[in-house]
Amino acid sequence: MARASIMARPALAAAQSKKTEVAPQQMTILKSAMPQLIPFFFVNETTMAFVLLPTLIYVMSKYILPQRVRLFAARLFISKL
Repeated sequence: MARASIMARPALAAAQSKKTEVAPQQMTILKSAMPQLIPFFFVNETTMAFVLLPTLIYVMSKYILPQRVRLFAARLFISKL
């Protein structure tokens, strides 16, 4: 005996009963759009931000900025001679 929903919509039941093969190209699209991986991408981005930001601050304050200050101080001193 068939269910009432199948008897009411035979076209939908026929479409659901067909087994369709998924192409490999469509499978890669599905894998690339898995929403359960979004938190891991977010954690990866925040981890890299918290690692890179202090590193950049240290390198800038220790090496690059003092060199620029010495350069501009030397230029200022030379221009006042």
